[in-house]
Amino acid sequence: MPVQVVSWQFTDGKPGHENQTRGLIHALATRTPVENHIIEIPSNTLHFLYTLLIGRLYRKLARLPKPNYLIAAGRRTQLPMLLAHLWFGGKRILLMRPYWPMSWFDLMIIPQHDSPPTSPKNLITQGVINTVIPSTNHDKNKGMILIGGPSKHYAWDTSSIVQQITTLLNDMPDISWSIANSRRTPEGFSVQINEIPGPFNFIDHRQTSNDWLSQQVATAGQIWVSPDSVSMLYEAVTSGAAVGCLKLQAKQTNNRIVSGINELINKGMITTFSQWQKTRHLSRPSQQLNEAQRAADWILNQ
Repeated sequence: MPVQVVSWQFTDGKPGHENQTRGLIHALATRTPVENHIIEIPSNTLHFLYTLLIGRLYRKLARLPKPNYLIAAGRRTQLPMLLAHLWFGGKRILLMRPYWPMSWFDLMIIPQHDSPPTSPKNLITQGVINTVIPSTNHDKNKGMILIGGPSKHYAWDTSSIVQQITTLLNDMPDISWSIANSRRTPEGFSVQINEIPGPFNFIDHRQTSNDWLSQQVATAGQIWVSPDSVSMLYEAVTSGAAVGCLKLQAKQTNNRIVSGINELINKGMITTFSQWQKTRHLSRPSQQLNEAQRAADWILNQ
């Protein structure tokens, strides 16, 4: 019987960061029993400092079983995790490039597009890890379109995205389509998308649970994602479905995020909208990604 491990999951409330830590903890749990405890960090810096000053954070942590692993993603979670290590021990595992010196952390899981240094304590991943579990149970008649919004890396164009979606729906009318927005999607998108004729299901992200996306991509036969949403692209690729990337103009061609997406294209992991227009064919990824499980196995072998 595997030995149970205790993990403390430090969260800043940001869905992207929480998705990473949850993905790692779920993957650890496939190998060994995990007792996980969520440590919420206040968004207000003064509030956080006040909890330190009056000893509230220490007392809260002291009531928990001693940790084997301290797991964090997000700049705001790093100092609380370091303090927890000083007080109660545990291996410090960070899912990003650190704000503090690297020597202050035990293990780091860093996406390749962040150009991490080579080190025995660093695991370099293809994209950020996530909660999606690879599946072979994909319905070829089910399609998903995942929409992001304005970002530092791509020039957002609602009209162009809506036109591309219209082309997809018109070309494949037999597919049961679902279109989902995200926190960054402009308000005007839903107005324009609902003017498209033809049946499809529009899902507002505010009406979904934390597990909704990972459950949906596990069964969709094809998934289209706007390129600004690099985390959703990697979630789609991890699912094992055929993945298409909608077209937006990159603000800088040598940008690390843009370069990472271009690498996915060159490796045959995703198909661009322009490529699809020429062939009307969407291929499944050339290799299976499961970076959360790879990271969990690496940690357990340290």
